[in-house]
Amino acid sequence: MRCAAAVALLATVMSVSVVLHAGAHRPLVKLPRAAALQKTDTWPPTPQATGGANLTAILTLDGPFRTFLGYLQQTNLVEVFQNQASLTDQGITIFVPVDKAFAAVKPSVLSGLSSLQLKNLMMCHSLAKHYELADFEGLSRIGPVTTFAGGLYTVNVTYDAGTVHVRSRWADAKIVGSVSVDAPMAIYELDRVLLPATLFRAQPPVAAIPDDDVPAPPPPPGDDDGAGAPATEPDPVAPRQYDSAGVPDAPISACGPGDRFARRAATAALGAMALVAL
Repeated sequence: MRCAAAVALLATVMSVSVVLHAGAHRPLVKLPRAAALQKTDTWPPTPQATGGANLTAILTLDGPFRTFLGYLQQTNLVEVFQNQASLTDQGITIFVPVDKAFAAVKPSVLSGLSSLQLKNLMMCHSLAKHYELADFEGLSRIGPVTTFAGGLYTVNVTYDAGTVHVRSRWADAKIVGSVSVDAPMAIYELDRVLLPATLFRAQPPVAAIPDDDVPAPPPPPGDDDGAGAPATEPDPVAPRQYDSAGVPDAPISACGPGDRFARRAATAALGAMALVAL
């Protein structure tokens, strides 16, 4: 009985040994590349790798935004804005003042800011979420909106029948155009530079900006409408008399009908004589 048990145990050990020996020589199964973790050349991925919009190209090609773009490049915010758009689920909304809006601000106002203050001012022109134009109606109901610069830099949004204003303490800016609204980066054109109270304790000197939308004065009333002062009738101009070749223009005089008939007959006779001579 003990011999049978020993034989059975020996057979089991040999079977396990054979299995392990066979597995040691089995080739490794190579996972397909698609199943492995894909890694880009740069980490984290650039906005271009994630399909983000090129902010520099948009501001260069789509409007008079050279001043704003220059400040973004000076404060190293171009990449910050693009990363917010491309590497987050929220996206970004950027309010871009036109060049003439910056020109209206006294140069010493912005040149007197430190690098950090200027960076916060530019970030104050953005929201850390993508908003379409219709979304501003909801924003107008929630009071001050925190900008990308943080809780000390807020703006008030108003919405009235499609007209949107973005207000800071010392500026009332109007959205006058949509530069790009595709997610994840929305860019809207402003007619004013936002001037928050956190940076400016008093009203900074800002010149008036001429309104390009002022309609041209209406044309003076014509003869058809009969309104306004009557137009002055011009003096009559006597028609030029074209006689036969070699005959000078006759002086204009107040001749009667008979004299005009005689003159025409004489002119016809001179023409006939010239034809006969030919």
